[in-house]
Amino acid sequence: MFRTKTLIIITALMVSFLIPTVAFAESDVVTFGTAIVQNDQATNDSIVISMSGVTPAAEGSPYNAVLVSSNGTKSLNLGEVEVVQPVIQGVVQATGNINLTFDSSSDGYDGQDLLSAYSRIKITNGSGGSTAYSDNIPANAAAYINGIMGELSAIDEHLDTAISNIVIAQASSDIDEIKTSAASAIADASAIAEIAEGIPAHASAASEVDVEDTNLAEGAAGVIASAGNIAAWVNAAKTTADNDVATQTNAAVASIFVDKIFNELSAAKNGWDGNTDGTISPTTGEGGSAQARASAQQMGTLVLEAKDLPGSETATVAVGGGAGGSVLGLGLPSVGEKLIADLLLMGAAIGILMIGAGSLILVRNRT
Repeated sequence: MFRTKTLIIITALMVSFLIPTVAFAESDVVTFGTAIVQNDQATNDSIVISMSGVTPAAEGSPYNAVLVSSNGTKSLNLGEVEVVQPVIQGVVQATGNINLTFDSSSDGYDGQDLLSAYSRIKITNGSGGSTAYSDNIPANAAAYINGIMGELSAIDEHLDTAISNIVIAQASSDIDEIKTSAASAIADASAIAEIAEGIPAHASAASEVDVEDTNLAEGAAGVIASAGNIAAWVNAAKTTADNDVATQTNAAVASIFVDKIFNELSAAKNGWDGNTDGTISPTTGEGGSAQARASAQQMGTLVLEAKDLPGSETATVAVGGGAGGSVLGLGLPSVGEKLIADLLLMGAAIGILMIGAGSLILVRNRT
């Protein structure tokens, strides 16, 4: 009886120690800042690194920032990064800040889409030295994000053409020209709506790759809301053109509806300040293609931690940009994803429970 109680106590203690490890394994992670891709002269051609609480590099070996592709075959040296230590009441602080913007004014800039080419970053001790800080976007999430970017580019191309045609209609006083230009403006409306309606599935799939990444989740929400707005505004423009312009015989009356179409197409492209607060947010009724793109960039936010990069990985999904884009959702975990660590912890917990139960059964049988 004593041995049985002892085994029960030992098993309970082992499980009690393991449960906090499983539940709070991620709570002790310390983050030092972010690296966010932005637009400068082209789409996704700039990146801004902002860090705080950084220990200065060893003398003569300054930190160096490097972007790396998911599979590790490509890299881009962003240059040296300086740690600026604040002085408070005459005392130089032990840690400092890093602020680096890589853009068209930087050495090595070539205008490439950084988000499509790279999904990992590391801050090294000197050029080619050991990694001090890093982060990575899982390859599958990066594939979905870049698919969304491609779809938004296709939408923008259609919208640019549509807006050009409706501007011609606005400038005309001839009813036939107004009707023709308006019809041309909404010729691709169905294609635009189809692309926009497919984007939310890709955004949701990206956020599900790492459910604990708040930037993925918040960015995906903005993409989903804005994509819904794009489809709604484009469909509304088509309805107006079909029902209110095509049937008109009076140019002055038709022009009123043409202005409405222009506003709807412009909102689909640039968003609409629905609540007149001076900002256009990626929310229902406000966000357009521009806000969806900014939200997709948020999904690609790199959060820097004091760790080495995980092993290289290759995406197991393929996302086609534009109409007809397909998603091959194989559901395979990528190398280095948190899912694998969680499964290992869960397996360890189950193993301990089974050992404890087996010990109890053995003791009872012997008794």
